[in-house]
Amino acid sequence: MCRTCGCSFRSRDFGNIERFIEPCILLLLSKSPSHGYGLIEDLEKHCDERVDIGYLYRTLRRMEKDGWVESDWEENEAGPDRRTYTITQEGKDFLRTAATSLIRTDKLIQRFLEGYQKNYQNNKNV
Repeated sequence: MCRTCGCSFRSRDFGNIERFIEPCILLLLSKSPSHGYGLIEDLEKHCDERVDIGYLYRTLRRMEKDGWVESDWEENEAGPDRRTYTITQEGKDFLRTAATSLIRTDKLIQRFLEGYQKNYQNNKNV
């Protein structure tokens, strides 16, 4: 049990970055516009992020409200029309900010792991 806040360390998942899906979506859209199911596939393939379609669309609506993406309906002769998403300039600016923050976080994590390995490389119990 954590003495600071009372939480259980076991409940924490340090492998996830909160709202990491947003910069992932923006990175994918910076390459080319896409629709929801295309993003689902590309998120798993390129970012190793697995999300359900409902969560993805809620995130896309929030990102559209924030001005990071815009959408238009695309006619699809083979099936129903679909909404296609495109990154905006504000989205590109946010992507740049997110990448800078993630680079800084990556450096901190690498420094931590180097210290951990240095101190515990011979101790297999930790």
